[in-house]
Amino acid sequence: MQDSKYYAVGERILSVSYSTSKDIVGTIGKQGVTNGGKNVTMNWASEDPVHRPAVGHAPEAAQFGLVCLPGNYSGMFTVRTSRYTYTFTKNISLSAGTNTNVTLDFANPDVQPTRKVGVLGDSISTFDGTMCNDEYSPFYPGSDPNVGTNPDKAVDCKEKTYWWRVIYERMQHGTLDVNSAWSGTRVVHEIKNGRRGGKNLPAGFVDRVYDFVDPDIILIHGGRNDYNQKSPFGEYNWDYPIGQLDINTYCEAYIQTIKALQQRYEGVQIIIIVGDLIGTYETPTVNIAKHFGLPYVNFVGDTIEKCSGSHPTAPAFDYMATKIYNTCKDYLP
Repeated sequence: MQDSKYYAVGERILSVSYSTSKDIVGTIGKQGVTNGGKNVTMNWASEDPVHRPAVGHAPEAAQFGLVCLPGNYSGMFTVRTSRYTYTFTKNISLSAGTNTNVTLDFANPDVQPTRKVGVLGDSISTFDGTMCNDEYSPFYPGSDPNVGTNPDKAVDCKEKTYWWRVIYERMQHGTLDVNSAWSGTRVVHEIKNGRRGGKNLPAGFVDRVYDFVDPDIILIHGGRNDYNQKSPFGEYNWDYPIGQLDINTYCEAYIQTIKALQQRYEGVQIIIIVGDLIGTYETPTVNIAKHFGLPYVNFVGDTIEKCSGSHPTAPAFDYMATKIYNTCKDYLP
């Protein structure tokens, strides 16, 4: 069992079964097969999820053995993981006394599960009515000067945001989990005043890692406001545990954000987006992505049309969605 892409990598395998239209297991006696069965199943007995085998990226396949009767079979493999159930229709031929290898590629099951995508961002990722907390302040559409004046460039509906285009237009099996975006926020810890109730709320990316429900994938797009407000860089204290990192500094807050997301949402695939106007924060952001082995998309040096300040126009969002998908399509089913 393998994944030629990265759609299911890390999901824990709970059971594997193969079902056919004729007996595939049973007791062989003088009169042939007695007490036969059309299904053979292997359950992983361990209650410790950490030690259950996981789907690996090809060629790091997980291997399982099923003992079956010789013969030619047409049937279906069903694999239950910690997140989804996958089926694979396979015809197999089994000979007595030999091993037959069957490859199950989780990038190509009979039906690919819908993957839930979370967004962690600043104003570039906002759109009023889509964010998970109505205290979070949006930029789009109310502050977009093109709205009402230039419909070709206006981000006047959620369908024109970069993240919506990635999830619902570029991906074939995507849906939104939660959009945790808040205009003006930084990666580092900070407190901001909510826009509706006037509540003081933790607003940094590092503070909002618990906003998500059940994500398979999280897009992180930030750093521009850290650049604007000159957040301290801090150190690459990779080995510091959560709670001991200085979340008032950019590098350590980003590191804690990733560690906390991975701890809370087991197997989540994080994709880092490096904005075109992130300035000197490009290098630490890329270094952090590389350290954790995370895919990233770098827009530094790209021409991204703006409607105001650092905020892209609708055509620019379309361009961004295309680059994000083309760069990371092996993670975006």
